[in-house]
Amino acid sequence: MTTRPGLRERKKAKTRRLLRQEALRLFVEQGYDDTTVEQICDAADISPSTFFRYFPTKEDVVLTDDPDDLGDLGDFGNFGDLGGFDPLAEEPPAAPGPAGPPADDAVRATLHELLARRVGRDRDTVLARLALAARVRPLRARLWQRQEAQVAHTAALLARRTGRDEHAYEVRLIAAVLTAAATETLMYWAERNGEPGLADLVTRALDRLGDLRL
Repeated sequence: MTTRPGLRERKKAKTRRLLRQEALRLFVEQGYDDTTVEQICDAADISPSTFFRYFPTKEDVVLTDDPDDLGDLGDFGNFGDLGGFDPLAEEPPAAPGPAGPPADDAVRATLHELLARRVGRDRDTVLARLALAARVRPLRARLWQRQEAQVAHTAALLARRTGRDEHAYEVRLIAAVLTAAATETLMYWAERNGEPGLADLVTRALDRLGDLRL
């Protein structure tokens, strides 16, 4: 059973959503560069000091994902071809062998999870954020600067699913490929206002990646 967040956590989440909502509105109306943190705070009726408790910089309003907003996989189709395995389940599957899924399924599931976690439950807000990042050069550059940390995270996911060492060359190599594929898929999706859907793009990505396995 999922425990409902406490009142304090719900208030913090509400404040965070409000700041992001007003920031995105102002970015669309008057441009990212011409919008200041002070204007965002005025629109949300929140002090600058409160803003910086949630977002260290103006860029973070666009680029920082909500840590507690995991996707429900609604955009990604049926996962029955993974033997009923849910990529966002807390417990990973067993390592490859008689009781576990093949390693190539782990690679496919990891790409699904990367995208599901990035999109989260609020598809429209994420689409707006990514579309903005695609247009504003500093935001796009910073998005790609985060790749190293994302690769390490992806390698850890692959290691959990396959029983391999997350620092092994093959694991890191495939993690780098999947991370780049996930980022480019999301940017392509955002630049075209959500069309085609992510499920279609994931299928196309996996087809192009070919026999990528551990």
